[in-house]
Amino acid sequence: MTEDKNDLTAGQEGAIQSLVARAVGGAFEDWARLHPSLAAVIDRVELTSRISLSIRQNPSYKEAIAAFHRSQNELELLDRLISLAGPAILKFLGV
Repeated sequence: MTEDKNDLTAGQEGAIQSLVARAVGGAFEDWARLHPSLAAVIDRVELTSRISLSIRQNPSYKEAIAAFHRSQNELELLDRLISLAGPAILKFLGV
């Protein structure tokens, strides 16, 4: 079996999952400030899980991972993930 150059090690995968969760959490907080009543009834764990899956299916996620492999810059990756998380949350919440 050949290894994809964009495959992640277990440590990198954990770090990426943490960055995705941070990006989703930050985007949710921004949305929640505008919609506190709705935010109060949303299960953040479930939202994070669903949005994370949605982000991972986005072709831009794969591009972000490839860029991370080249640069090893976590802040750049976090910025890219945040740019994916905001629209994904709005789409998921139907706004």
